[in-house]
Amino acid sequence: APSRGAEPDRPNIVLIVADDLGYGDVGFAGSTQIRTPHLDRLASGGVVFAQGYVTAPVCSPSRAGLITGRNQVRFGYDNNLVEESPGFDPEYAGLPAGERTLADRLRDLDYVTGLIGKWHLGSRPQFHPLSRGFAEFWGFLGGSHNYFPVEGSEKALDVPMECSYGPSRPITYLTDDIGEESVRFVRRHAGRPFFLYASFNAPHTPMQAREEDLRLYSHVADKRRRTYCAMVHRLDVTVGRILDALDEAGLAGRTLVTFISDNGGPVNSNASLNAPLNGQKGILLEGGVRVPFVMRWPGTLPAGSAFPFQVSTLDFVPTYVSAAGGTLAAADELDGVD
Repeated sequence: APSRGAEPDRPNIVLIVADDLGYGDVGFAGSTQIRTPHLDRLASGGVVFAQGYVTAPVCSPSRAGLITGRNQVRFGYDNNLVEESPGFDPEYAGLPAGERTLADRLRDLDYVTGLIGKWHLGSRPQFHPLSRGFAEFWGFLGGSHNYFPVEGSEKALDVPMECSYGPSRPITYLTDDIGEESVRFVRRHAGRPFFLYASFNAPHTPMQAREEDLRLYSHVADKRRRTYCAMVHRLDVTVGRILDALDEAGLAGRTLVTFISDNGGPVNSNASLNAPLNGQKGILLEGGVRVPFVMRWPGTLPAGSAFPFQVSTLDFVPTYVSAAGGTLAAADELDGVD
């Protein structure tokens, strides 16, 4: 059985993942156009990793690497999912069933585990989040989704949210909804160690923003860039709500919070900026795999500091398991370090 640390020393773990966020589009990475006060608050209270990397320049394999702690090429997962295509067996279109996830490992350590938002690691039953270590799931299984309920040509992206713990309400604005369900998760489980994977689809296409947020960036001439700025603004507001929920529950001091993007911004499709890096989503240049990367753990990690050396999302599994009081063996064949 995995070893367990003393209960007071076991932090809650919150992993917040943005989707297709540009490296240069948050304040702590240098943006002066998009205001991200809540992400900047997180950064000022923790460690900014100037050389933080994901393992792939597209969504699904990047998420496969971070959730297993193993480079996804080890198990043949180096491209986005192709579930319905000639020559591909859909029964294998997902995170291989033999791979243990971060949620599996933390659930073994008596953490309550929850995924809120985007999955994108397979939709068949064997790949479903509830089969991969998560006790609770609210969200969608695919790679993209409408932010508002819509009709017409984009309705294919308007599938209902799945909810494992009660009736699923219709979405309002999906970024807000993911934040609301994340806050509810924190409040529900404030009395025991928890792992919350808050997996946003913002600012991934389709480009859809709230009118009140668009007005804040009405001075931005390019319509697509204006919409992107508004979407990132709403993401920042929502991250602030999650941080506030931790504060209100008295949990901020014993919660390890991480924020990343799953890959670099796709400049040509969502008008993101990866400055000063070259490249974008889909390309193995810096702009495709180097991402905004912050960790905060008050009293353990030095607040307001910067770490200049390379780290990667492969480090999440060994870091989180160690923090949770667990142990790992060489037989786990992980590619990251604590």
